[in-house]
Amino acid sequence: MAAFGAAMSLKNTIERILQSSGISLVSHSPQILQPAYHEMDRLRTALLLIDITSCSKIRTEVNGVDERIKEAVWEFEDLLESHVLHQILPQLESERDNLSFSVDLQSLQHHVDCFVEKMKMMEKEYIIEIKNMAEEEGEPISSRIDIVGVVNSNLLRVGTYHHFEKVRKCLLEENNYETYSIIGMAGVGKTSLAVHIFQDSSIRSHFEFRAWVEVGRKCESNELLRCVLAQVDPNTYHHLTQDDDDEAELVGILKESLKGKKCLIVLDDVWEIQAANHLRNCLEEENIVGRIRFLLTSRKQIILTKNALVERMRLLNVRESKQLLGEMVFGEEGFPPQLEELGEKIAKKCDGLPLMIVTVAELLSKADKTPEYWTEVLVKQHSSVFVDAYNQISEQLDLPDDQSCIKTIELVECNPLGVACANQLKHKFSFKLTTRSSF
Repeated sequence: MAAFGAAMSLKNTIERILQSSGISLVSHSPQILQPAYHEMDRLRTALLLIDITSCSKIRTEVNGVDERIKEAVWEFEDLLESHVLHQILPQLESERDNLSFSVDLQSLQHHVDCFVEKMKMMEKEYIIEIKNMAEEEGEPISSRIDIVGVVNSNLLRVGTYHHFEKVRKCLLEENNYETYSIIGMAGVGKTSLAVHIFQDSSIRSHFEFRAWVEVGRKCESNELLRCVLAQVDPNTYHHLTQDDDDEAELVGILKESLKGKKCLIVLDDVWEIQAANHLRNCLEEENIVGRIRFLLTSRKQIILTKNALVERMRLLNVRESKQLLGEMVFGEEGFPPQLEELGEKIAKKCDGLPLMIVTVAELLSKADKTPEYWTEVLVKQHSSVFVDAYNQISEQLDLPDDQSCIKTIELVECNPLGVACANQLKHKFSFKLTTRSSF
């Protein structure tokens, strides 16, 4: 959905230029921008078609078109911003008390026409690719039982410890909660939290059996059943590779193994409730269901039972973001004095998303830890650190119905007036200096 965020950014930039009381547009300049503005509305409508497609569709080709649309929109927005800036700067230097700046956009007429035509063609291409999306094959079933989350003690200590303690305490006290749901946007740390809980020593001692299943977009109920069974009874591991097993037989084996035993079943990254609900219903017997606890992670509002404990994870605040970044790069002592202010500003650009902060920290750890380099990371447009971090996490974040991802990360500072004169100009005209969102 990178293109959606780019389209929103360009539309907002055009609105600010057209509506600013600090800019006086010459002659027919407003009419020149109107086609681009309306095209962004049409484009956004087309891009939202991905929301109503099946989660199991292969999105490679669609994502490719989405990326090209994003680059084209960014390129035009950069051209527009530069054009406005180059006309304002001389007036700013010569007339410091001037409250309004004259801007002529007529020389952009050809660029606007070409851009609008290009967007129409790419919009058609995007719609065609949406219609031609093929079904995605499921993950190899043996890979579903591998715990892929990295246990990050820094993240647990900084932002999620209260969630960890609350869920762990409820699991150990055997209260009335049968199921637990950890809800939150992509990259906020749901899987890491679940891994901490799953691997906690007190949890391992309390439950005779534990099973971890990475569910994902597409997972059949029979797959869930086999994954859980293979971890409860290792002698049945061969069933992982046999998709023609009789389900009733597998359910019988699993029930027999779980009788009188406490079991924690973690279902990670659940997109649809059907398979998880089917698994629970299969085990709904008096001497079994009361001793089983289900822990789900999902970016959707998926709650398996009415008597569920729901933990909604939030983004980190500025203080937490700074602490996490500092500890990831320098250890528990955090930033050295000469990098503390720069570190806080870099952390703030990650918009509180733990996955982005951790990824940026890993990249900074491998680079020069000097004020000069960190200043470059902070102020340079298209900084390699933020671009590389975006590329690393985009596969996890660029998902169709997680609209909150659209404004998750301030990838590149790109205000329409330029960093150098921003402080002088922000008092001169009314449109707000913003950063471009990557999603």
